Amino acid sequence: MRASAYPQTASDVLREAHDAVDGETSTVGELIDALGVASYTPLVMLPSLALVSPLSGIPGFTALFGVLIAAVCAQQIMERPSLWLPGWIKRAEMSSDKARRALSWLVRPVGWLDRVTRRRLHGLVTPPLVRFPQGVCLVLGLIMPLLELIPFTSSIAAAVIAVVTTGIFMGDGLLVLIGLICAGAIAGGFAVLV
Repeated sequence: MRASAYPQTASDVLREAHDAVDGETSTVGELIDALGVASYTPLVMLPSLALVSPLSGIPGFTALFGVLIAAVCAQQIMERPSLWLPGWIKRAEMSSDKARRALSWLVRPVGWLDRVTRRRLHGLVTPPLVRFPQGVCLVLGLIMPLLELIPFTSSIAAAVIAVVTTGIFMGDGLLVLIGLICAGAIAGGFAVLV
């Protein structure tokens, strides 16, 4: 159960991130501080949503946020009580103007996710089964730096992470299941290409 002091919907996560972006540049650490670490899931959801936006076209952005997603997922799976990230990730900067535009671009799709989520198949979003979708997000985050070399693939993988993490955050196991099926399809397609 989420405490009321923390975001209640994906739109709340987006709004808090938008409010945290100020000045000419913003750091990853500032965004993390704005979201808090009571739940690791928003800290995976936000970078994955950002990678679906036009921000994914910025060189190095996909690799940075892929590492961030993987690091947070790993600690979430280990149930660490507090988040640790390397200083270079926390200090990474982005243009506040570009970040605000990308976050504004996400308002509609995130609003749609909020409207379609319900509490369903709750077993998939609670331990021990929730470790599997978290592990899938970890693997997708780890391969993000490689996907930066192939146009649009990082956005597809990020969309899957966004669907899975939104399902976990909102307690919607059906959404998680849909995300896992999409992840399986991506893995199958990649295996055929290789």
